[in-house]
Amino acid sequence: MPSDPKELMFLAAKMNGLTGEGVKPWHLKATYRFFSANNKVSIEGTYEEFWGTETNYKRILTESACTQTDFGTEKGDYRVGSCQQIPIPISDLIRREFVTPLPSVETVSRSAFAIQPIGSKGTQPTCLRFVGLPDPGVVHCIAPDRPIVAINTYLYERVDAIQAIHDRVLDFHGRFIPGDVSLLFAGKPFLVAHLEDLRTLASLSDIESTPPTEAEKITPPISVPPEVAESMIIRKTNPGYPFTAKREHLTDTVSLQAVIGTDGHVSSLQVIGGPVDLRQPAINAVRSWTYRPYVVNGEAVEVNTTINVLFSLLRQ
Repeated sequence: MPSDPKELMFLAAKMNGLTGEGVKPWHLKATYRFFSANNKVSIEGTYEEFWGTETNYKRILTESACTQTDFGTEKGDYRVGSCQQIPIPISDLIRREFVTPLPSVETVSRSAFAIQPIGSKGTQPTCLRFVGLPDPGVVHCIAPDRPIVAINTYLYERVDAIQAIHDRVLDFHGRFIPGDVSLLFAGKPFLVAHLEDLRTLASLSDIESTPPTEAEKITPPISVPPEVAESMIIRKTNPGYPFTAKREHLTDTVSLQAVIGTDGHVSSLQVIGGPVDLRQPAINAVRSWTYRPYVVNGEAVEVNTTINVLFSLLRQ
């Protein structure tokens, strides 16, 4: 195991995940459970992926009430169906930890890394962070005996970090893949995934990545400043003020990373800042907001933006 941080990250990047040079087509299937705020299972489903190249794949997210299938082609990405029951991209989180848990070899080769202290000494993973990037960021922890991802910690300003714990690591043709992943927020699991199947495909023809005629092309959201998004609001409701926050005269702002769909409704929300007691009321309020669709070249497009929700006693 290299002692130099960059050499260790470079070795780990080559030996973890399911993309990169020399990787043959594969099929992955994982089951998952999403936990609500009261630690009860609120959603169960499966994530399945057939992968050949970055432009030849099929990804299937299945829950009790929906199925969402994404197709990767040379002409772009397409989707059939939609699973948007909660404001969190479940398929993206699962895929990140199983398929791309570390930066690419190319990214590592042009970056610098440093050891991130984690407190207690002894047999602990070696935790590495990028040098030269402003916080918040991500810390990758590598097991002490082999170049295996043990923990990924995603840092956010003024928000508890999200930790991804990798367990039951498997060797898949010389690459390390977690058999189980647990994502924790404020020390409590909110998403757990279990690898059910991982195998090599005989050929690219096994992927069946040709989208059906009813598939819609996926256009990446366009980023707009918060003030532009605010000018697009058609219907807005103020958030409920928690009794304890009102009693303590707590005034502050909750910042949310949001995706506004082509229909003007919020399709995705993630907290990026603000007091814990005010986060859920802010999410509940913004979910009901309606926006004027953002139009580019005559077509409505998705928008990625930051929404700042102000809690003020003057509004009550």
